[in-house]
Amino acid sequence: MPSPVKRLHHLDAARALLLLLGLPFHVATKAIFESEPPAVDFQQSMLIGGWASLTHVFRMFAFFMLAGYFAGMIRERNGTKAWLAERTRRLGLPFAASLITLGALQFRLQDLLLHKPSPSFLGLPLALDHLWFLIVLMGFCVTYAAVPVERLNPGNGVKRAMLLDGPGGLALLACLALWGLVRYATELAPAIPNAPSETLLWQQYVFHAAGFALGVLAWHGQLGERLFALRNRWIIPGITVLLMLYVPLDPLIRPALGKEIYPDLAGTLTLRALELPLAYLMSLGLFRLLAWAVRGPNKVVTFFVDGALAIYLFHLAWAMIVLPQARALPLPAEAQWLFSACAVLLLAVLSYLVVRTTTLTSILFCGALRKPAPTSPASASPAQVG
Repeated sequence: MPSPVKRLHHLDAARALLLLLGLPFHVATKAIFESEPPAVDFQQSMLIGGWASLTHVFRMFAFFMLAGYFAGMIRERNGTKAWLAERTRRLGLPFAASLITLGALQFRLQDLLLHKPSPSFLGLPLALDHLWFLIVLMGFCVTYAAVPVERLNPGNGVKRAMLLDGPGGLALLACLALWGLVRYATELAPAIPNAPSETLLWQQYVFHAAGFALGVLAWHGQLGERLFALRNRWIIPGITVLLMLYVPLDPLIRPALGKEIYPDLAGTLTLRALELPLAYLMSLGLFRLLAWAVRGPNKVVTFFVDGALAIYLFHLAWAMIVLPQARALPLPAEAQWLFSACAVLLLAVLSYLVVRTTTLTSILFCGALRKPAPTSPASASPAQVG
């Protein structure tokens, strides 16, 4: 019998926001790391570097944490087989459709407009780029499906640790720090020959497993209502202290601080150890903020929830088209970046509005049919990212 669950409207906002935060981030990284010549003025900007650093540290962790939570919810509600079939449709179809269309387009645009060749995927002229998250998420779903549900019953100690209650909270943060060092170990492992995109996939799978696992445990421990609106006096001080240590080591902002892009070995190890504890605290802080700000259904939130996947899938191709035009404008780097991000958001939203007009393109790029009419809060569908 599925457990009764209170609908947490602010998680709708969270799952849309976490994907949309990727738009200005990717505009910046495309300009800095994947253009020739690179946008040095972007890299040396405190505003651009600060935004990229602060959002990058928690955005995907929080996304996969939510994905794990909703995976537990839908699996319990529908059963494992039906849930996996639904995941294949809502994740697998958009991935395949995007790879053979947008992936092919982005592979060409990377060379044509940004003048820096894109790595291929599976030996084909396809750019994996931001589509990696769909493969990793499908990998997590398959892994989770193989674990018997009865083994996923966190004890009181684990639940208290996740709520940062007592010494267990520090132990959890320490475990996350150790898992960050595991990420560093994966980076030292030999890469798959001539396959940088494929190498990235398994590294991202290992690194983001922590967030997905915590989300799954949050569901099975019935912690959702408390964890995703957690009141804890140590969250803000913890974020502040860890950020003070993290920011000077982050390659995304070091050039703006007048430092070499990469820290030394000690700095790199420290960076990797700080990432996941900081991501967990910042995710909890964001969820708490949204719980305060979003108290019920909202038409704007609903629009972006329904369109977040398609908007995210289309945005990178638009970023490649917009960036060369924006960088040619006689404006400061910050203005070029903001103009590009706003233009990319607008064009990606328009792309979503176009693809949702037909049944086929809606299924392929939105992961689901457009809702024919607004539904009541009690009957609204669970999160798409689950």
